[in-house]
Amino acid sequence: MLAFEIKILALTILYFTGWFIFEKFFSSFWDKFQDRLHDTKPSKGKKIQNLSSMTPLDQTSRYIKGLKSPDWRLRRISCIQLGEKRGSLVVQALIEALNDPREEVSIAAGDSLAKIGDPTAITALTSHVQEMDKKMDENYERFRVA
Repeated sequence: MLAFEIKILALTILYFTGWFIFEKFFSSFWDKFQDRLHDTKPSKGKKIQNLSSMTPLDQTSRYIKGLKSPDWRLRRISCIQLGEKRGSLVVQALIEALNDPREEVSIAAGDSLAKIGDPTAITALTSHVQEMDKKMDENYERFRVA
């Protein structure tokens, strides 16, 4: 019985020693392979500025540029973020965003203008609300007839 236990112990030690050696060899090989795989030349495109290093004024200009994006989701997010800012450029950009063809963007722009509360936006907001009310009436009539 003792010989059997010694064989099991020897095989266990051999197994774990082999595994340890294999693991060391394989991990060093894998690290070298990963280094080669990820060694790419830096792109020559424009470097993206880190958001944490941007001043609030830079972020505001970035959001104003975002209002002209072809993606409506980005325009909507820009409207929401500009609602936290103040200034005549922000108000003017949001007033222009009220005429966005995508309803979600124009509603977000209206909410942001209402949140800012600038007196110059009152006329634009009232005309926007009247236009939205008119569209709602037209849609209601169209669906009622159908």
